[in-house]
Amino acid sequence: MSSNRPLKIDDIKKPELAEGAHPFAEEEPEGKQADAHAPVDYRGAYETAGKSNGVLLLSMALTGFVASALPLSRYGWPEMGWQLGLFGWLVSWIIALPALVFAVNDLKAIRLGRYTDQGKWMVTLAFWLTLLTVVNSIATVVVVLVFGAG
Repeated sequence: MSSNRPLKIDDIKKPELAEGAHPFAEEEPEGKQADAHAPVDYRGAYETAGKSNGVLLLSMALTGFVASALPLSRYGWPEMGWQLGLFGWLVSWIIALPALVFAVNDLKAIRLGRYTDQGKWMVTLAFWLTLLTVVNSIATVVVVLVFGAG
């Protein structure tokens, strides 16, 4: 015998919230689907897009290194040496700092697998040469200021 009375709140079974299981949740996924929400390691997950800018970075590093030594032209050419030296010092900083940033980014891209290893030695050499350029630029200015007063 069924009753035609209206449904009351007490007639509905309440879920047990203390158990921790959601009554409408799907079953736990198995196999490959179980790892769908696992943390992902993106190292090596890139398709190799191309080559690094090794030739450009190495030429920039060499140009910056030569320009950082131009303040020493003051001793060989006293009339115009200070102007050439100031120009070289500014050019070395303008070239070396962006080359250093690009070399670091290219080395990181090579390590992650976005670039091939084809120009890695040039990028590495450009990185160290731009660091040497910064040190050389500072050292030549110190030499000119300290020892060039006479």
